[in-house]
Amino acid sequence: MRYVPFVALLGFGCVPINVAYLSPVRYDSKSREIPIPLYSSQLPACAFKEIAIVKARPEAWKRSTGAAVDALRKKARQIGGDALVRVSFDQGTDVTGTVVRFERDDCMQ
Repeated sequence: MRYVPFVALLGFGCVPINVAYLSPVRYDSKSREIPIPLYSSQLPACAFKEIAIVKARPEAWKRSTGAAVDALRKKARQIGGDALVRVSFDQGTDVTGTVVRFERDDCMQ
């Protein structure tokens, strides 16, 4: 898979998000009601495409992993993702994951 060296720094209130897109294809955003599951060591059973690597780093005065995870889920929805895989927690509250899009619409596991 080709790595596109495009990194954007976007702020979601108190949680800036770094995004490295892995594909030149851009997808429509998902509805706020769509749940974005997290996968740490186990990957989804469904086939998927990796679309971006995202990292959240909460501001020093509001160091919350919950806020970081919420910001990553919001960003995943905005860029058309269905789930976050390989989610890891770094330096206490930083959260990193890969946004994926399932290859079939009916596959959400």
